Amino acid sequence: MKRRYKLLIGFIITGIILITIFFMTRDKQIYYLSLGDSLAAGQTPNNTIEESYGDYVAEYLKDKEVLEFYTKKFSKSGYRSIDLLNDLNNNKKIKVDGKEITIKHALIKADIVTVSIGSNDLFYKLNVGNEFDMDEFDDIYTYVDEAISDVDKLLYELRKSCKEQIMVFGFYNPFTNFSSSLANTVEPVIVYANEKMKNLVKKYDMTYVDIHDMFLANDNYLPSKLEIHPTKDGYKAMAKSVINLIDKKTLAK
Repeated sequence: MKRRYKLLIGFIITGIILITIFFMTRDKQIYYLSLGDSLAAGQTPNNTIEESYGDYVAEYLKDKEVLEFYTKKFSKSGYRSIDLLNDLNNNKKIKVDGKEITIKHALIKADIVTVSIGSNDLFYKLNVGNEFDMDEFDDIYTYVDEAISDVDKLLYELRKSCKEQIMVFGFYNPFTNFSSSLANTVEPVIVYANEKMKNLVKKYDMTYVDIHDMFLANDNYLPSKLEIHPTKDGYKAMAKSVINLIDKKTLAK
């Protein structure tokens, strides 16, 4: 009788240990969602879609054996804040591995969300692809405020759906490796927009990903032509910025 009792206790203890291990392991698995514009999609300076920063982040998490799920299929080249906001309001559907998921369902499940948005709002006004004179604009900073206001509405909706870690990229100056005069012209606008974005991200208890200085310091992150999309090295550097934050804020827990 005592032997059976001991065996029963042993089975119970073993079961408790296995269940504990299961939940501990499950909790460490990361559901990763990459949202945004062409940077999230992975558009190259040659106008092709290849690896984005999100793909490199997902690869890192997979190597760490902590990646549960990843998609960047909600991202799209040319997206402005209002486009992603419309996707949220319409609860856009995509298919991943033959299964249909909605953006709100993905946000609810997500442990980490990265967002790159707002660049198209800014550079649409600046008419990238042509030389421009900042004196043409009555008040470019008022326009930046309007663009950031659209981002504000988007981040508000994102935070409603996702209570976990949301990382929002700031802006880099895309002209530093093409034209110093053009870069110098637009630099004050980029700096102003980044300050606005930083304050906005803080407002919603999100994480700001600062990439401005590293793009200034590394010519190989950008092409030597009038193009706003990074090189592969640029995307990898963006991913590294996210990975450093994940190591500190998520995996270190």
